[in-house]
Amino acid sequence: MTFGAEASQRVDRIYQNPDIVAQRQFTLDHLKLKKGDHVIDIGCGPGLLAMDMAEIVGPTGRVIGIDPSEDMCAIAADRCKGVGSITIKDGDANTLPCETSSLDAAIATQVYEFVPEIDAALTEACRVLKPGGQLAIIDTDWDSVVMRTDDRDRMHKVLEGRRDHFVHPDLPGRLPSLLSKAGFDLAYSGGTPIVNTSMAQGTYSAEIIRSSAKQAAKREGLSPEIAEAWLKELEGFEARGEFFFSITRFLFIAQKPS
Repeated sequence: MTFGAEASQRVDRIYQNPDIVAQRQFTLDHLKLKKGDHVIDIGCGPGLLAMDMAEIVGPTGRVIGIDPSEDMCAIAADRCKGVGSITIKDGDANTLPCETSSLDAAIATQVYEFVPEIDAALTEACRVLKPGGQLAIIDTDWDSVVMRTDDRDRMHKVLEGRRDHFVHPDLPGRLPSLLSKAGFDLAYSGGTPIVNTSMAQGTYSAEIIRSSAKQAAKREGLSPEIAEAWLKELEGFEARGEFFFSITRFLFIAQKPS
């Protein structure tokens, strides 16, 4: 799946949200990059993580950011302009533009849930890593959403529309076995929740809820009125100070055997 101009700008906006900034730091804290490391950001999106990693690996390191979306690459290239250690390229998870055993680390944030050939993509990540190199994966199980609602059945119907957006909406539960099959040893697994008690502009929940309502309104067999009623219920909770939203992002650090 590729993102067009509007979706790319929305992702850029979401990824500057404090919740996602904290998620990037959580990931980097566990990946433990070093000065001089060579790393690839698979599905680099707007380039925010690439910038963070370039600061860590320094001028002797190298960060390659790839994304199949021309619009995403344009945003990333503009953001990373002037940073000599960063290269932004068009590319996808199944064909990485790197030599075998050439990288110290690879990272994929909210990427593999979109990739149909997940086995091939993980095998490709293993190929480009040096022995002992690490792959960091952040993905979401979309059943981990917790929200306040007075109509749980309606909420589930709307959120099914969001699940339809992904090839693997339940990927985290399957990743340990998939990583093992691809030749990795699992070094770490854990979760980092996003919790919002408001859906005010600028929050992660505001972006996700409104885009979910739009997706649900287009879903076959679900009337737009159902999505609109769900959104109005949440806006009512927000107005009364009763809003709650939570979702869990799962981090896996896998190592290529030495």
